[in-house]
Amino acid sequence: MLLASPNTNDQRLEEVMDKIRTAELRVSKEGPRPVIDVAVPHGTTLAETFRLHDIISKELTSKLSPRGCEACNSGVDIYIHEMFEEVIRVDLNNMRILG
Repeated sequence: MLLASPNTNDQRLEEVMDKIRTAELRVSKEGPRPVIDVAVPHGTTLAETFRLHDIISKELTSKLSPRGCEACNSGVDIYIHEMFEEVIRVDLNNMRILG
């Protein structure tokens, strides 16, 4: 039996992920209050975005503290936006563009 190299597996995973529509949920507890950043693919409808509410409420905000209200999302800022087409990462120590 032939085993695929790790690079081949990584490429296959990327190909599969490119075909699956995904949202990115990022959480930060730094600062005076928690923040959830939601990035959705271009063309995502408002109805599709609202369906993320259950995941955000049950999986994210329920684990964040401090919050203003334990029964809702009060005290947690939620930013929703479309994903950027291109992301440029910069090494802040050397002030050089990565990638």
